This record gives sequence, C-alpha cells and structure tokens, in this order.
Amino acid sequence: MLSGIVCGSVCEVRAETDSQTVASPFIGKHNFELGVAVGNFDSDTEDPNDPHLNEISFSLMAGWNLNRYLGLDLEYLDVKSAQGLDDFGELSRFGGAAVGASVRFTWPLADDFALYLRAGTSQFSLDGDSTLRGEPLDERYEQTLLGGGVRGNNWFVEYVSYGEIEGLYIEQARAGLMFKF
Repeated sequence: MLSGIVCGSVCEVRAETDSQTVASPFIGKHNFELGVAVGNFDSDTEDPNDPHLNEISFSLMAGWNLNRYLGLDLEYLDVKSAQGLDDFGELSRFGGAAVGASVRFTWPLADDFALYLRAGTSQFSLDGDSTLRGEPLDERYEQTLLGGGVRGNNWFVEYVSYGEIEGLYIEQARAGLMFKF
C-alpha cells in the first residue's frame, strides 16, 4: 500500500509492506546533472594515405535521470580545428561545434559506479574552412550519436561515435566531472 510522499532534503515515494519500507527507483535524490568534459576528438578516413585529424575537444553537458536506469542528456561540443596533409599534398581540415540529445541506459554495479550506453542525435556546425582532400565540406550535418562509458558519483569516462561525415569517421574519448542537484 502506498503511504505517501516523504519530503526532507530529498523527496521520494515510499511503499510500505508488513515490516519494511522500500524506496521507489523512479523518484529520488540527484535527478539533475550538469557536467564538463575534456577529450580527444578523432576524425579520419579508411584511406591510410589520409591524415588523422586529432584535436582536443571541450563539452558542456546537462542530464535528467528519470530513474537509476534511464536518463536524458544534452551536450554542447566544441572541437578545435585540426589540419594535415595527405600523402599527395592535399590539405584536410576539420573543426567546429555540435549540439546533441541522447537517451542514456545505465546498469548500476554499485551505489557509486555504473556502466552506461547512450544513443541519440547531434547537429554539427563545421568551421567554414573545413575540407577533406582539398574539397570543402558543407557546414551543417545531422549525425547519429552512439556512446558508452563508466560513471562514478561525480565523474565519467566515455567513448562517443558521431558516425560518418562525407567519408570522415568522427569519434571521441572524453572524461569529465558531473555536478548533481
């Protein structure tokens, strides 16, 4: 039988049985998160003659935990411009920013440690001088976002793939801090 909502510094729904009280996984503390991350952004092709364009990236993130297994995430990603010459002297340059939204599926392994997978979409806005083998790239792309990682109480480490933009495979590895409210 449902006994009501208990509020203090945290509100939660409690169900009472004969001699025990069980907290619902759907309402609890720290549902909202803000985060920052630094990572290594990698964009390359399958052609071994093309340069690997690697550069540092910075991310701002916000998340809402619907329960301990499911969350919604928003992110802003800033990619510093990287450039390189292929084996034939053709210049490739990649840089820009992206915004993304994803659903996060979490597998808690302990109270303060979990594995997770993310799936969603992102909108890339490339720098105006982004090129591949000397050919200009369009400025906007909508990409699928797939990722996974590990989370602690206030930290996370993850790998994210943003798919392919005109032959460039876009991915990053990043680590960051989360602040929970």
